[in-house]
Amino acid sequence: MLSVIKNIIRNFITRPAINLINLTGLSLSLAVVIILAVYCYSELTTDRFHKNGDRVYLYVKSSGGIYTPGVLKETIDNKIPGIETIVRMAGAWEQPVFEADGGEPITSDLLFADDGFFNLFSYNVIDGDLRSALSEPMNAVVTRSLSEKIFGTTRSVGRNFKLNNDKLLTVSAVIEEPPANSCINFSALTSIATRKITQGNGAEGEFTEWGWNNFQTFFLLEKNMEPDRSIKSIAEFVPDKEKSNYKEKGASLTRLEKVYFSRFTLFGADYLRFGNKVRVMILLVVATLVLLVALVNYINISSSQWNAKIKQTGLMKVLGARKAELMKNMLTESFLFFLAALIIGIQIVAVVNPGLSDFTGIRFNSGLLYSRGLILLSLISVLILSIAFSIIPVIRLTSSRAVDNLKKSVAVEKKNFSFSSILVTVQFTIAMSLIAFTFLVQKQVKYGSDNMGINTDNIIGIKLSQQLGQKKEVLKNILGDKSFVRSTSFCQYFPGKVISQWGVDLQMKEGKKQVNFHTFNAEPEFFPMLGLQLVKGRFYTRDLVTDKGKIIVNESFARENKIEDPLGCKIFGFDGNEYEIIGIVRDFHFESFNTPIAPLAILSGSYFSHCLVNFNTRDFSTLKKSLDEIKSITSELSPSFPVEIGFFDQAVENIYRSELQFRKTFSIFSGCAILISCLGILALSLFACQRRVKEIGIRKVNGARISEILYLLNRDFLRWVFIAFLISIPFSWYAMNRWLQGFTYKTEISWWIFVLAGIIVMTVALITVSFQTLRAATRNPVEALRYE
Repeated sequence: MLSVIKNIIRNFITRPAINLINLTGLSLSLAVVIILAVYCYSELTTDRFHKNGDRVYLYVKSSGGIYTPGVLKETIDNKIPGIETIVRMAGAWEQPVFEADGGEPITSDLLFADDGFFNLFSYNVIDGDLRSALSEPMNAVVTRSLSEKIFGTTRSVGRNFKLNNDKLLTVSAVIEEPPANSCINFSALTSIATRKITQGNGAEGEFTEWGWNNFQTFFLLEKNMEPDRSIKSIAEFVPDKEKSNYKEKGASLTRLEKVYFSRFTLFGADYLRFGNKVRVMILLVVATLVLLVALVNYINISSSQWNAKIKQTGLMKVLGARKAELMKNMLTESFLFFLAALIIGIQIVAVVNPGLSDFTGIRFNSGLLYSRGLILLSLISVLILSIAFSIIPVIRLTSSRAVDNLKKSVAVEKKNFSFSSILVTVQFTIAMSLIAFTFLVQKQVKYGSDNMGINTDNIIGIKLSQQLGQKKEVLKNILGDKSFVRSTSFCQYFPGKVISQWGVDLQMKEGKKQVNFHTFNAEPEFFPMLGLQLVKGRFYTRDLVTDKGKIIVNESFARENKIEDPLGCKIFGFDGNEYEIIGIVRDFHFESFNTPIAPLAILSGSYFSHCLVNFNTRDFSTLKKSLDEIKSITSELSPSFPVEIGFFDQAVENIYRSELQFRKTFSIFSGCAILISCLGILALSLFACQRRVKEIGIRKVNGARISEILYLLNRDFLRWVFIAFLISIPFSWYAMNRWLQGFTYKTEISWWIFVLAGIIVMTVALITVSFQTLRAATRNPVEALRYE
């Protein structure tokens, strides 16, 4: 072992630049692989930590929606064999404000659930008893971080805090934060009984009406119970007019571990987090490609040192070294090199992980990085890789005769260099494909944000706190007097926020029809502010008192509900009122651009959650002053509740947060692959210049110009880039096309993406190679020829 280590040190001293490049590239690639492997493992094992997770199912209606009425549980509870527990869950309509003992009010999230919640889901408890934590109304379970924010300690069981400066909740238990790989996220959890109390009498319908679809319903099935049997039994208890949403062939029970990667028709449950399995698979491919690029470097650089290895092996054979001993020493040397790269790679991960998580949004259990399983797997992988990529040259070296080892030189070297050119072409192909894919991701995100179908410029949204909601007319009058305000409009809509889904009756000339749609309230000013285009009928106005209770629907409302002409039709609301449809607007994206435009009805109602403000100016400094003034106004009107203010276009961008995070993640790790490729090219150019130093000297003595020598040295590298460009186009196009199939609305794969990727790789490669070849071309030829 000592002799092997001495040999490694000797090789580093002899060729420090090449070996350092090799070690750096391999270390960086292993760091990328570790980060992406841990992240992808965390994603693919989402919700696997729950003790009863294999028996927990989410009910999905035949329409593909995950929203169910509260009355569903009360109708089927204890009536269907094989169902052990039913739990309804729902987030708060408005982001709640918590305050304790006169402390600063803070905004957080709140989840409502039935008291059987902890029979289905497993969490680490810090204080309290989870079995009875939700058994009494007005009790709440809080996470460690929320307890520390409100009370300054995790020992808070029995202490009270105010919800929305009104109702008192009592802490019944404190738990650790939900793991990063959980689709259910919350900071505070209270019971459905508490929801009934805090929502007031106006929300009684969500527990009695089948059309109020405000909950997600989870089932804990008994062991060996088939989900299909439960689906059939549930449909039998549903009223006849609702059976279309619960019919046996369309409805399903989705196992908990599959919920995270499921694609449901209706998104928006604020406590549920969804993932994208395609993106996870793409990142796994990126990790594989980055490792492949580094291994290509390793092979190329090892091949460039072939002559020295051949002669060294021949001398050792002459001195009596046996074949087995030579093989053991060479394989040990390779393993120690990979092991050193692994150790450095782990250190790189430890350094960059916090900043990388903040920048890309990648979240995973950092404890996995130093777990025994990962360390053991890493060591085994390094051992396998070091043997797999060294065994063939080792066998060839140790199997030949000592005399042949001492004779071999340039012929072998040229053969190896030719093989290296093939591998470098593979590197360039990978680099171009990754760059092209990065451009496509950016193009798709921009396509989505630019084609929302609504105006987003110079609009801010003021979240109406409880106090602002009570003084909204005062707020509107104050803002109306400001010269920098063009218009204001109260509404229930703000990009990224949850809006209602209704399933109610629609009265037509032919009779009643069940319809399903999204809905929110908005003032008449909402339509011109967002630039909505009228297709048929008219908008409701303030001028007509009779326009109270009128509705504007989108084109998808008529198309999806199969209504030829919805004008004049009346919707029967949960409050017993009738709402008449008087206009149709062109479809616009009020949810993510990645999902189909759903049916929408905009009501002329009086319940609002936001105040939209349209500014007169685009000037940044003026906007900032105006925004500061609005913040001051809202703080005075709402002293007890924090007020959220956000730009409308920023909120639209947040809808695409997952795509933006994916773009950043993909770009960074693609950049790593390109960097590793450049390191390999630099090492090869260094070796090529060393191999041809005497040739360069002879050409310069015979009058060759520097430009001619540069062309001579760079010609092969540029040829590799061109070949890689041709190969990368079909592979890139296929991968891009497959990725775009996951989007309902997608951009085109433009030709310039491939050309720009090729130009970037060619430029980077040319700069990298020229950095070394220019030094060789400008050297004094006497230094190369004086020993001849």
